[in-house]
Amino acid sequence: MTRLDIIRTALAGPLPGVRAHAHFVPSDMPDAAKRLQKAPDDARRSAVLVPLLLRDDDDVDVLLTVRTTTLRSHGGQISFPGGRIDQGEDVTTTALRELDEETGIPAHDVAILGNLSPIWVPPSNSAITPIVGLVRTPAQYVPSEAEVEEIFTVPLSVLLDDASVHVAPWTLYDRTVQVRHWRVHPRVPLWGATAMILNELLEVIRAAEHAAAGHATINDESAMP
Repeated sequence: MTRLDIIRTALAGPLPGVRAHAHFVPSDMPDAAKRLQKAPDDARRSAVLVPLLLRDDDDVDVLLTVRTTTLRSHGGQISFPGGRIDQGEDVTTTALRELDEETGIPAHDVAILGNLSPIWVPPSNSAITPIVGLVRTPAQYVPSEAEVEEIFTVPLSVLLDDASVHVAPWTLYDRTVQVRHWRVHPRVPLWGATAMILNELLEVIRAAEHAAAGHATINDESAMP
């Protein structure tokens, strides 16, 4: 079974949700508990596309963007392509539209694999539904000048390696807090809502790969004379 098969199967099963999200919410932040709550009724409904791209070595890349610093919300941060759900759209339509607008990848080059758990981002009051999609690698990206400073990819094998996660003291909301993050970009740390979404994907992959390995071991043992 390939990693892509494992991801597709894992997304069809139970999701860890808050348990996975909490790993990337600094516990000493003033609104830590609030960030793990269900979104209020007045939250802005949004969707993001978690784009996966096949590699030649059977690994999978995750596509990420660096937002322009001029954006009103979360400027200069690493994110997934996404935005507000327009009237008449569902979450998948929004995620695919935003992917096209931000990276130039059209909807017909994406195969939807499943959804992850919704999260609420209090600073922007956004209720985000993450959609996971397998993306055909484009000949070139066409980043939105208004929204995207850079597009880059990171192998899942790197993100699944615990050694790639770092913890450092940052000043947030006028206090020093310990922030868990990835260093997968030379300038910008991967943290916050994007890290929360990504960590849930990684957790379901780890659990599915562990189960698949256990099943393979049982089958190997039963085949022994």
